[in-house]
Amino acid sequence: MSDMFRLDGKVAVVIGGAGGIGEIMAKGMAAQGARVAVASRNIQKLAQVAKAIGAETGSEAAAFAVDVTDPASIKSLAGQVVEKFGTVDILVNSQGINTKAPALGFPVETWDQLFNVNVKGTMVACSEFGRVMIEKKKGKIINISSVRGLRATLWGGNEGYSSTKGAVDMITRSLASEWAPHNINVNAIAPLLIRTPLAAPTLNDPEKLKTYVANVPFKRIGEPRDIAGLCVFLASPASDFITGQIIYLDGGLTAVA
Repeated sequence: MSDMFRLDGKVAVVIGGAGGIGEIMAKGMAAQGARVAVASRNIQKLAQVAKAIGAETGSEAAAFAVDVTDPASIKSLAGQVVEKFGTVDILVNSQGINTKAPALGFPVETWDQLFNVNVKGTMVACSEFGRVMIEKKKGKIINISSVRGLRATLWGGNEGYSSTKGAVDMITRSLASEWAPHNINVNAIAPLLIRTPLAAPTLNDPEKLKTYVANVPFKRIGEPRDIAGLCVFLASPASDFITGQIIYLDGGLTAVA
């Protein structure tokens, strides 16, 4: 039982691993023994992340460029990772953008970009890496959703982002059902705001932060350790009987509000 959270010998791919929660989750899995491939468009930043993972955890890490809006690029990524590491055991879809705009006159190009990155990118990645997992009859897929896939905000402009996260939730549930016969677990983490550099606009605005956590029972936002721990759990043998779940990492927000 003591090693149920270990990931020794596993190969994990984190798309959107160049910073923020993607980097946090990559480091969390590497700390438990996983070899990690981080991927995004920013290869310079990725190289720094991969180097830091190796230095901090001692696990092997490599960086790969990918454009999640291009299915051919994702297919190429899957091939490169398998060539480098031999297989894929864990896929984390952490890619995502959040562009806000008023509902009246919501720019169509903004809507399309949100869905191309957040929805199409997630589904195509699941499909390409799922081929590897189906062949070996085992795998773990972790999609990053949001509480906004379930609950709206008190402020406007989130119709596009929230819609994409609702779609990610249904991709997660549907794949969990379809791929259960192949022993593949598909779950999603739906966090509240996590303390990363990208959260600075809220963290640096005391009034906005106060409003943000007002209905959170724990009266705080998420910390890096919170999402790293949940990612490791879902990637590890400890979660082998869990699939099709959207796990709200939200300090109790969705339980009460």
